Amino acid sequence: VCDAFAAAHRDQPTLCGFEQILPSAMGRLFEKEYCTVSALIEEPKRPCVFVLGGAKIADAFQMMKTVLSKGSADQVLTGGLVANIFLASQNVEIGKGSLDFIMKSNYGQFIDVARELYAQFGDRITLPVDLAWVEDGVRCEAEIGEIPEDISAVDIGSKTAKNYRQFILDAKTVFVNGPAGVFEQEPSELGTKEIWKALADTEAFTVLGGGDSITATEKYKLTDRIGYICTGGGALIRFLSGEELPVVKALRHGSQI
Repeated sequence: VCDAFAAAHRDQPTLCGFEQILPSAMGRLFEKEYCTVSALIEEPKRPCVFVLGGAKIADAFQMMKTVLSKGSADQVLTGGLVANIFLASQNVEIGKGSLDFIMKSNYGQFIDVARELYAQFGDRITLPVDLAWVEDGVRCEAEIGEIPEDISAVDIGSKTAKNYRQFILDAKTVFVNGPAGVFEQEPSELGTKEIWKALADTEAFTVLGGGDSITATEKYKLTDRIGYICTGGGALIRFLSGEELPVVKALRHGSQI
């Protein structure tokens, strides 16, 4: 019996070997997490909203491509570095510091990926209408089109946060992976904090995954108000990105023995 969904993306003998020779099955936690994330892809209650932020860009873009192309997500709300890359792909001023960070982090290639995704699914991808940065410890905001050239965006703006809150309140299913900004610091936590408060207030079924997302949930003391918190970081991302998980494949074989 395997009960480690968090390790389901690892193709190792200790995880996938016994299933080749012994009758095998998922443990209860594994089954619950697998069924929960499967429902996000296959049969979510509509509208289904994905909120994707943070700085794990490759994972976020692959996940976004999968849930949009399969029709799983009715709307994707972007935040964090994901949003900055999308805005840059639309030739929007995001501040020199923001663009420099994208390039120095070797994420420049994703600007073209974002442009292609937005061209194909733009009606289902929501971008920020304003951004925030910090000057001398003070939060500053401006709407898209009025962003100063010399800033580094560290959060979505308050208008965007309000807009995203309404999407979440109107949804029936919400999945969140990644914060909307640098939530660890008070001047740049507004976006993440407001989104998380919306998760607590909505009547939708809410699913949350990823280390930073769980940290934010604990920071705002909302753990008991989230529908389901998934423990499987890498496994969750790869599953929602359309990859077959090696341990699931092995268990499927072991169940026939």
